[in-house]
Amino acid sequence: MTESEPTTVGRASADEVRETLRTVIDPEIGLDIVSLGLVYGVSVDDGGIAAVELTLTTPYCPLGPVIETQVHAAAASLPGITDVRIDLVWSPPWDPRTMASDEARLELGIY
Repeated sequence: MTESEPTTVGRASADEVRETLRTVIDPEIGLDIVSLGLVYGVSVDDGGIAAVELTLTTPYCPLGPVIETQVHAAAASLPGITDVRIDLVWSPPWDPRTMASDEARLELGIY
């Protein structure tokens, strides 16, 4: 490591944040939000702020606040994460046929 490179030792990476979001289960569907394709993007800046761009299965999902709270808690539990910012987006609209993993589609009965 050179002097000009930022030190990230002890700070979770975007991939690690995404992986921990697999522990967040959509309470109505019973599958994790990453496999469902609800997580559109994850980044971690130099200050340890994790930004999570996600959507919900519908704009009127009654359990959206529960999912957001779980996302915040999961990401905030990682080393070096100082804050979690959630950006709830609706574009593109969630489509399980194209966004969910093969395993999630199989669980949902979508072939």
